[in-house]
Amino acid sequence: MSDTLGAKRVQIVTAGISVFGRYGYRRTSMDLIARTAGMSRPAVYQYFKNKQEVFRAVAQCVSAQVTTAAREAGQKARALPAEDRLYLVLAVKLDVLTESVRAESHAELFREAADIAADTVHAFEESYRNVIEDVLHDCADELDLLGSVLSPRDAAALLCDALEGIAQARQVPQVKHARLRHLAQLVVRALTRTPEDVSAC
Repeated sequence: MSDTLGAKRVQIVTAGISVFGRYGYRRTSMDLIARTAGMSRPAVYQYFKNKQEVFRAVAQCVSAQVTTAAREAGQKARALPAEDRLYLVLAVKLDVLTESVRAESHAELFREAADIAADTVHAFEESYRNVIEDVLHDCADELDLLGSVLSPRDAAALLCDALEGIAQARQVPQVKHARLRHLAQLVVRALTRTPEDVSAC
């Protein structure tokens, strides 16, 4: 792929992220994508044959960006307690969903993504869950009940499922972040032996 071709595709995908997030899938047209990209509609069709192709490319782009950013957040926060590391990794996805997708478009975009880009959604969910599982493994010394109360895999899946619910709630971002912080606290407490547990042994 030439640099020009790649740059044009990126320009269209960037516009797609904006308009799909703002208007949802059904209300977004190729005309709207083209206008937002600063291109003509025929020019957009040189790179994508239809709206579904743009949507798939948007899903792939966002998935890669979120997974990379979450992995980097987890690495940068290695010296922090488990609760903070989990919160920061989960907050990456929450921020993307909150900042780029209007609350009223969440449900529709998730439905369309599951239909149009099911393979991308599945791969993203798997890779994001892996990032969270890696953080849990890294915090195993602190989370001394990890593996007996919940396996790292199950704990990561639980966190991902809860994050989806928090992201789709019709709340302001500050409330969503507070709930996410509480979620991280609850999971860490559930996976950490208390002084009373230790003295009972």
